[in-house]
Amino acid sequence: FSSRRRHTRYGTVTGVQTCALPICHNPTVTPDDATIDAWIEAVRQGGWQRLRTSALAPAAADVLMRHGFRVRQELEFLSLDLDGADTTVRNAVRWRIGSVRASVAVGLDIAAFGDEWAMDDAALDHALHATRDRRLVAVRRRGSPPFARPIGFCLTGASDDSAYLQRLAVVPTARRAGAAHTLVADAIAWAGSAGARRIFVNTDVDNAAALSLYERWGFVPVGFHLRVLERDLAT
Repeated sequence: FSSRRRHTRYGTVTGVQTCALPICHNPTVTPDDATIDAWIEAVRQGGWQRLRTSALAPAAADVLMRHGFRVRQELEFLSLDLDGADTTVRNAVRWRIGSVRASVAVGLDIAAFGDEWAMDDAALDHALHATRDRRLVAVRRRGSPPFARPIGFCLTGASDDSAYLQRLAVVPTARRAGAAHTLVADAIAWAGSAGARRIFVNTDVDNAAALSLYERWGFVPVGFHLRVLERDLAT
């Protein structure tokens, strides 16, 4: 297990530790009961009030639910075969891809997802090092100054023959104008150049806009949902 530090940058999520499980997307591997008990006790001794997991495949989620965890979020898990994938960008005249500092990406993430679900600096750093290769980029309006504040960002990672669209965020005031489409196109193109044969992404089962975006790109469900779980450590 690896852990994310307390979300204190904005002070709105108090005493919550989010832990990323390396088995999260594997549909067959599960943690054993002794490891889970030791993990929960160590976190409780650290003074945490609640514990939240990263996205887990059903087998791992079922084990943790026997230890008092409950479903906090249900995620659709999608994949795209990169052989011959189309990366044509609509509205290219409106948007341009460029670099972004990690601290700016965190600010965009908070603006897009709110304090409850946003990544902090430690969570983004963990995501950046979760794969062998990675690409962190932002999207800005074409014609804006080179270092103008971006309106969205995307983090994509790749290891071996698989890539992961780990995070896609666009600020609410700039949505449904093609910025997300441009970011997805960049992620798919980069994943292919990194040697990946397929790319994965997950999104909330009720996020109709995101599901429609990914489906237009040819992403299809892998056959099972991922779950984010949470447990109140006071019980």
